[in-house]
Amino acid sequence: MSSQDYADRLAAAATELVQRALRHPGDVTEGLEIVRSLQRFPHGLFRTAALRTLLVQHPASAVREAALRALANGRA
Repeated sequence: MSSQDYADRLAAAATELVQRALRHPGDVTEGLEIVRSLQRFPHGLFRTAALRTLLVQHPASAVREAALRALANGRA
């Protein structure tokens, strides 16, 4: 797999995770699991952008706070 293919897959996976969290805003447990999953992504743009999107757009304060902690702890 080329590095571009890998980057494309990361971008697609991060996008899908964020979209899933936003499609199911009432499922806070799923939102928190998605934040944890994003923390396992390699450091970089895709993870940071995904966490920032959840921080700004997710209606559940617990998910927003988890995304903020992930970003603040240098895990993004």
